[in-house]
Amino acid sequence: MNLQINFHQIDSTEAIKEKIQSKCNKLNKFFEGHFDVKWTCSTGKDGHHSHAIIAGNGFTINADSTKDDLYKTFDDVITKIERQLSKKKTQMKDKIHRKHDQSFTVEEEEEQEED
Repeated sequence: MNLQINFHQIDSTEAIKEKIQSKCNKLNKFFEGHFDVKWTCSTGKDGHHSHAIIAGNGFTINADSTKDDLYKTFDDVITKIERQLSKKKTQMKDKIHRKHDQSFTVEEEEEQEED
């Protein structure tokens, strides 16, 4: 995992970096290979803002959150990313199974035609 953390209008602290690192380590269960994480923390009129971009093998996932507490935004972003990755994983499994099921029907039809 390659992690890049950017800060806009907010001071960089080790506590924030460690918290983001620990949250991103939860994503390892979804990936077999390497993936890149670009995390941006900022503050503005609306409150604290976190934005994460996850780039893996052939896909990119974005998630962002704005709340009063910066640490709450980390939890919210990770929850959104996990939900998207879970959906992506399910779609990939369905695609593989659908392809496998179609090959079965073609083989079965060919066998029935030979009889």
